[in-house]
Amino acid sequence: MLVYSPPKSIKQGSNYTFCSGCDHGVAVASSGCSVFLYDFLDVDCIESPHGRACAVATGIKRASRAKGEDKFVFTYQGDGDFASIGLSESLHSALRGENITAICINNTNYGMTGGQLGPTTAMGQITSTSPTGRNREYHGFPIKTAEHIALCDGSSYSARVALYDIKNIINAKNAIKKAFEYQLKGLGFSFVEILSSCPTNWKLSPKDSHEKIKNELTLTYPIGVFKDIENE
Repeated sequence: MLVYSPPKSIKQGSNYTFCSGCDHGVAVASSGCSVFLYDFLDVDCIESPHGRACAVATGIKRASRAKGEDKFVFTYQGDGDFASIGLSESLHSALRGENITAICINNTNYGMTGGQLGPTTAMGQITSTSPTGRNREYHGFPIKTAEHIALCDGSSYSARVALYDIKNIINAKNAIKKAFEYQLKGLGFSFVEILSSCPTNWKLSPKDSHEKIKNELTLTYPIGVFKDIENE
């Protein structure tokens, strides 16, 4: 089910029935933690089924283009959403070169449903479903999403950033800005993977969670730009 969330510019509780249509900027957030995006950003937001954000974003983008509007469309997804249940939709959107932007928050587990092992769980990492740590023989290897997207001919930009200190937060902001700019230039699929903490399921303090990202996760998931078609 798709749920239209009116922007904050529409007074909540006012008498409206049919959707008045999205503004120029449209966010797509899948069912799960990311679905609460509309409570934090003052943009029109569409709720998609879990993992289908890129598919819904593609539909919005193509429909708006057909009407001559070419709306700005981006997704906000977790790693389990983007890289597990939604991997097909995500990967093929990049392969087709859909002119949308996808943002994936990677906290290396299924954060909303109990901290289970996910597609991005690092080797040796303990989760609620891998109490002895992720191992090669039973679980296989974690997916490096930014590197995979970079290999897609239809992608224009693919980067991985982290949020463990001010410098890297600024770098993350700049990466998202560039990904947005590439969509506005019509260059194709742009993507930013963000290493983010999960203190509750990691069973660490916020400070120690940031240290974990800095000292451990960046070894599995190096920070950097893996594709930038304007600088190749």
